[in-house]
Amino acid sequence: MSPFPAPPTLATAPDWPYLALRAALHARDGAQERHALTLADAQAWWACSDRTAKRQLARLHASGRLVYTPGRGRGNTSRVAFPGALDAELADLTARLAAAGAAAELARLSRLGFPRGWVLTDAVRGTFGLGVSPAGTDRLRTVITRPLTAMDPLTVNSAAEAHLLTQVLDPLLVFDTDAGTLRPHLAHHWGTPDGGRSWVFHLRRGVSFHHGRTLDARDVLFTLERVQRGAPWYLPGVVGVQAPTPFTVQVTLDRPDLFFPRRLAHEQALILPRDVPFDERRPVGTGAFRWHALNGGFRLEAFDAHFAGRPLIDEVEVFLVPELRGDAPPTLDVSGVPHDPVERWVPEHSVHFLIWNAHRPAARSAALREAVIELHDIRAFWHESGRPERLLPATSFLPRRSLGRPPRGHSLARAQALLAQAAYAGPPLRLWVLDLPGARQEADWLAARAARLGLPMQVVPAPLDALPDAGDDVDLAFLGEIAGSDEHLSFWSALKQPELLFRRLLPPATLRAVDALLDGYRSAPDHAALEGILDRAEALLLGGHHLHLTHHRVKRRSLHPLIRDVHPDAYGRIDFKRLWLPPAEG
Repeated sequence: MSPFPAPPTLATAPDWPYLALRAALHARDGAQERHALTLADAQAWWACSDRTAKRQLARLHASGRLVYTPGRGRGNTSRVAFPGALDAELADLTARLAAAGAAAELARLSRLGFPRGWVLTDAVRGTFGLGVSPAGTDRLRTVITRPLTAMDPLTVNSAAEAHLLTQVLDPLLVFDTDAGTLRPHLAHHWGTPDGGRSWVFHLRRGVSFHHGRTLDARDVLFTLERVQRGAPWYLPGVVGVQAPTPFTVQVTLDRPDLFFPRRLAHEQALILPRDVPFDERRPVGTGAFRWHALNGGFRLEAFDAHFAGRPLIDEVEVFLVPELRGDAPPTLDVSGVPHDPVERWVPEHSVHFLIWNAHRPAARSAALREAVIELHDIRAFWHESGRPERLLPATSFLPRRSLGRPPRGHSLARAQALLAQAAYAGPPLRLWVLDLPGARQEADWLAARAARLGLPMQVVPAPLDALPDAGDDVDLAFLGEIAGSDEHLSFWSALKQPELLFRRLLPPATLRAVDALLDGYRSAPDHAALEGILDRAEALLLGGHHLHLTHHRVKRRSLHPLIRDVHPDAYGRIDFKRLWLPPAEG
């Protein structure tokens, strides 16, 4: 007689603990009927307590999904056995989910680490990408493989979240990257009657919010006053905001500021309605898409009344896919499956850096700061780790500027001499890094290199939604920043925004000196003047060795393998407004 009860019929809703266990065991052992299993393994794979792991195993045993045989006595290993072949189970499950259009469940299933050919069937792929829903709606289904962070314009600090906000909310002006100039948006004209001390914005009439009311000057006043209260760093020098007419806004500054309109084209100044409390879970604006909650994600629905024209696509569904846990592989097994055509190498408009926490005792030693930066030779790391990507060493915050300059030289002999000069005898330097495979690899490499020269260093991994602060037990940190379409405004914002590392960790005297330089943006008449300010600010930031720019990532821009017929730009963004599904032939 079989030791298994009759296996239950697979329901549309997957049993995620069961699937996570099978994925982890298959990744470790391959295709087997029986597997050794410790409670420590189950706890790690399920990210749960010992008691919860025991309850899950008991539940799965009672339901007939597996037979769990606990080890008897010390040293005897527990085992689990499964009644059915994994590939057949997955074929049945994916067919059911695809037939039901269960995109959120399919997206999550695809991240568990099963062999790709067992999950990404033609039916599953047809559920994602650009397509037509059963109701005849043109739709894109896509995924985000990390939790969303701040979705409030006042505090947003991630390129992906900022991009999503601009689908739902509109600014007064937009920055034209190609031309390097501002273009009208909610404001159709703007100007200054007195050389930049006051600015007047003329609003379009008949612009509708998603909840049905028409935009007027009081909404702009509400938004700018909200920015002044919640992010005063972003609108320095504002002494008054008035609405002379229902469609005219006048902003008065304490002194002339030619850069002020550029700030009104950024995410922090997206216009909100004055009569709807802001909710990050469902933002309301005048944008091209309405935001709707969705099981496992959210839906962006085309706003028919958008003043700049309705989007070409009807809706975009975005599913939030949890990251892998435990020992599950970080990438999907591609054996037996053709190469995905959505992968390509593109430069990223970002900079990666190593920054000292100036508020920690170790950072007071100039020789120690310089020694660690001397140790961090990004070209040596690339070579020793066998990284396949092209490397662009950073000599500037902006990739276009780094391209024209020779990379910084590094010397182990000089690092050794600086360490001898520093004579550091404190505890191991604590190196903060995001808990991502590539970042951990770079941090571990630097720690090992430092150890060979007698400098102890401890790597401190952190979750994606965390950032170190001045008072934290962290001496150095690895991170990166992505520039927006307005490079000079992005640089200014990165150095000014209190949520980012520069403001948190750099020495107060350095920040004051940088602030004084960036204040020159107000009077800069043209691009050349802005570049000159950037030159001086970068020299100041890098000269004291509190900050080391490492590289600009040239990455394999790869959409999730479920997504087809869609390509992001160099910033990793998809222009949802212009997506279009051509009619089927015949």
